[in-house]
Amino acid sequence: MATIRTEIHEAESYATVVISNPDRKNAVSESDTEDLAAAFRELDANDEVRCLVLTGAGEAFCAGADLSSVGSTPTAESIDRGFHAAVEAIMTCSKPVIAKVDGPAIGAGASLATACDFVYAAESARIGFSFSSIGLTADTGATFILPRLVGVRTATELLMSGDILSASEAADIGLLTEVVSDADIDQRVHERATTLASGPTRVYSSIRRLLLRSNANTLEEQLDLEAREQERMFHTQDMMEGVAAFTEDREPDFSGR
Repeated sequence: MATIRTEIHEAESYATVVISNPDRKNAVSESDTEDLAAAFRELDANDEVRCLVLTGAGEAFCAGADLSSVGSTPTAESIDRGFHAAVEAIMTCSKPVIAKVDGPAIGAGASLATACDFVYAAESARIGFSFSSIGLTADTGATFILPRLVGVRTATELLMSGDILSASEAADIGLLTEVVSDADIDQRVHERATTLASGPTRVYSSIRRLLLRSNANTLEEQLDLEAREQERMFHTQDMMEGVAAFTEDREPDFSGR
């Protein structure tokens, strides 16, 4: 069983969510992913937290489902309560989410990583959607996330082959934001999280909502949604601060409100 640990960095206004089961490369059970979903919902509701980082303990990100913990055949309902609730909590979070991948991210672990807004991977990291390699179809949002990132053709190849990609290979096809040396990844993610946490949080939330709905909407529907979201932004403190900073030729000091 994994432990889901949260660490709030109060000075920088961001939080880290750690999947901890290092003896099994941070593989997770259904109950573990229920805890992961709950952790994200709790941090999403915390106004003092303006960015989230998801990572794994030790030398792995997440090796996917912990099959040794499966006592009976999973049902659609149990998968929805666990793995799917976790990916939904990540993708509907109102704050930017960064995945720090400094080891293997396999199967559901790859899905959890790529569900995040930004994926920073160490040079030694590997990523693969290897569901089919053990006779399972894709889940944890893989069939939703992958076509959006790499297109249907490449998504089909990744899911049906189950190939494990190096960090550089994954970056080349658009699965990752950036590949960083193993020695520098902690500092790079800290810097990015700190920057995002000092930004216009409500704007970031709006951008996430717009992008999430864009593929399902017609052009007219998306333009209407953009207009309504922009109207909301005109009533935020960060919009007023942004305009004031521009007028006064200084850097804005966003509050996330």
